[in-house]
Amino acid sequence: MVKDLCIEIIEKCLNNCKFCSSNSNCNKTKNIEFEDFKRVIDYFIRQGGIEELSLSGGEPFLHPELIKMIQYAKTCGVRTVIFTSGVISERKISHEDKLQLENEMKRRLEEINQNEPDNEFLKEKIVKFYSDIIKIKEYSSIDRNILHILKEIGLDKIVFDMQAYEADTDSYIMGRNELARQSLLKSLIDSSLEGLNIDVHFVPMKPNYKEIIDILELLEIANVSQISLLNFLPQGRGRLNVIDLMLNEEEKREFFKLLDIGKNKFTGKIRIGIPLQGEENHRCNAGLEKLDIKFNGDVLPCPAFKEITLEECERFNIKIPNIYKNLEDINIPGKGKRVKQLCKQIYDTTIK
Repeated sequence: MVKDLCIEIIEKCLNNCKFCSSNSNCNKTKNIEFEDFKRVIDYFIRQGGIEELSLSGGEPFLHPELIKMIQYAKTCGVRTVIFTSGVISERKISHEDKLQLENEMKRRLEEINQNEPDNEFLKEKIVKFYSDIIKIKEYSSIDRNILHILKEIGLDKIVFDMQAYEADTDSYIMGRNELARQSLLKSLIDSSLEGLNIDVHFVPMKPNYKEIIDILELLEIANVSQISLLNFLPQGRGRLNVIDLMLNEEEKREFFKLLDIGKNKFTGKIRIGIPLQGEENHRCNAGLEKLDIKFNGDVLPCPAFKEITLEECERFNIKIPNIYKNLEDINIPGKGKRVKQLCKQIYDTTIK
C-alpha cells in the first residue's frame, strides 16, 4: 500500500512564489489528464491500495477535470486532500455572497460581545477582516459552488498556502497583488462556511516569520482549526532565492519565541512539520510508503527530489519511473522507515 501519494496534476499557477519548488507560473502548460490519473489510481489500488492522495500543482483548481478526479478517488475509498493557493480567476462578488459575509461578521461580533464584551481590539480585527473581503469589486477566489460540490462528494481536506499577513510581504513572497491576497482570504472563509476541513501551511522565511502572531490571530477569526508550520525547501525558485528566504539559527529561535506568544491567540491545532520539530523525531519513508508524481509523469520518492540529478540517482540507486512510459515498473514496499532522511543523505541539507 502507498500511504502517501502526491500527484501534481497541473503545472500552471497564477502566483509566482519565490519559494516555489515546482517553478510554476501562469505560462506553464503541462497537465495530467483524467484517463492517465485514473490509470495511476487503478494501478496502486491493485498493488494494495492508497491511504492518502494529495492533489497539488501548480494550482489544482485550474485543472478542468479536478472534480472528476476527486470523485473517482473517493469512489475508490481513498482519503483525498487538495493543496491550493486559493487564487483562481477574476470575477465579481455576488450580492448573495456579500450578504452572507455580512451576516457571518455580525455573528462573530455577537459571539465576542457574549464572551469578551470588552475586547474592542478583537472586534476591530473582525470588522476589518470581513470588510476587506466584502469591499472587493473583482477578485480571484475559488467558486463557492465548487467548494459546495467538494463538500458533497467527500473531500477530506483542503490545504491553503498562506505566507503573509501584511500585503507587502505577501506581494514580495507570492509574486501577486493585493487583490489576489484578498482572494485567498475569500476562498478560506468560503471553505469554512461550507464546512470543509481546512488546514493552512505556513513556511517561516526571512520576510514573513515575524508575522506569525498576526497570522494565528487571523486564522482564529476565520474559524480555521489547524495550521502546519513547514521548513523552507531550497528547490526550484527557492534555490535561486535561498539567501533572501532561508532563516538562520538566530531567526529560527526568534520565530519559535513569537510562536509561543501567538499560541495564546489561536485555539486550533498547531502542527510543526519535519524538521522544524527536530530530526530525531522523524523516520524517512520516501519511496517506501510515499511517492510524488510530477506533472510530466516522473515518479519521485517524495517531493524533496524534484531536482535530483542522474548522477545522484545512480549513486543512491534511485529509480525514476514515468507513468507514461513504465508505470508497471513501480514497486513500492508500502512499509518501512529510514533512520536518516534520504534527502539529507543526498543533499546534505535538512529539507522537507
